[in-house]
Amino acid sequence: MMIGAIVWLLATFNYNIHPYHVSVCEIEFNEKNKALQITHHIFLDDLEETLTEYGGVSMDIINPKSKIDRDNLIEKYILENFSLVVNGKLKEASYLGHELEDDALFSYIEYTGVKKIKEIKVTNTMMLSKFDDQINLVHVNYQDKVRSMKLTRLLRTDVLSYE
Repeated sequence: MMIGAIVWLLATFNYNIHPYHVSVCEIEFNEKNKALQITHHIFLDDLEETLTEYGGVSMDIINPKSKIDRDNLIEKYILENFSLVVNGKLKEASYLGHELEDDALFSYIEYTGVKKIKEIKVTNTMMLSKFDDQINLVHVNYQDKVRSMKLTRLLRTDVLSYE
């Protein structure tokens, strides 16, 4: 069932018009590097509308007036609207960058110094102020198992326990 939902969500990223306001966040634990590696998949049109409101200036992500200003605004927005608390400690994110693919933006964040996860608390408020129906799906891959969260305007934070 979950695989079907993931395939459907990824397939919807190929259409210019989509019926839902959805982002997908994948959290992978890299045991070797002792890090959590985060990928956000966000529809460009939703992000443009949100960043225009957030930054107070019209935003064209594909053809910006200034790529530096665009990149700085994307980084600032993502870091302000996504956070992790691992084992009771707020982790500091390193923004690694982003890339554009078709009608989606893929952003990359890393949290280092994670040896083991007993509990992970995820807050994702991206685009919740812009779209009432926004859903931010979060998939956590830890110990070869994927567990998921559905964050919304009413549930902005959720917790997964692993022991």
